[in-house]
Amino acid sequence: MSDSLFKLDNTRVDNVPISEDESSPLFNKLKEVFPWVKNINYNGISNPYQHEILNETVMRTCVPTATVESMIGKKVASAHRLFALDSKTSMLYVTNLFQDENPSWVTDDMFIIGVTEHFEELNRPINPLMLTFKEYFFVASDSLISSYNPSFLENKDSDTVFSALVVDDEIKTIRKYNDFVKDGNDFLINWQSVYFLFAKKARRMDLIRELFNKDFVIPA
Repeated sequence: MSDSLFKLDNTRVDNVPISEDESSPLFNKLKEVFPWVKNINYNGISNPYQHEILNETVMRTCVPTATVESMIGKKVASAHRLFALDSKTSMLYVTNLFQDENPSWVTDDMFIIGVTEHFEELNRPINPLMLTFKEYFFVASDSLISSYNPSFLENKDSDTVFSALVVDDEIKTIRKYNDFVKDGNDFLINWQSVYFLFAKKARRMDLIRELFNKDFVIPA
């Protein structure tokens, strides 16, 4: 899936669908550092940006979930590769339905919907810092989001999700994700339908009820 990521400093990072003309020069840039990359193996690619935990320039690609599911043996909500251009390292990561007990930093004003799981790949160097953090995706009240960055409320709609990059149970930064929109067309799969599907498969209808009992959740 393709999206627009907004960092806490308001930097915007577009993850461009491979069908768009802009994706070709981005892949060319990525292959200058990672010559094994093939465009056909991905659904999208991001602009380069400074990663908040790795403190180096990275690019993110969308991997077809079916490809990754055959590798790790389970269904996933989304799959990506993160490429660190300075250290010439990479990792595969997926987003899973969040079913664990809430971390200590979660408040009543937020609801976690997903969390990443990170993988080191055979014969592909990894930056050790890639395995030290997780990204938790959540929805939250406007007052909570505004306390981090009031501008995150701009263009917020039912497809907007937020995330926290967490190290050792401590939030290091917050992000916002919106649809990638071009010429009036959006490319992001509605997160509510994905959440409902995975919660239902996990037989966790209690999570769905809890989610929609939150007054800050806008039904799609």
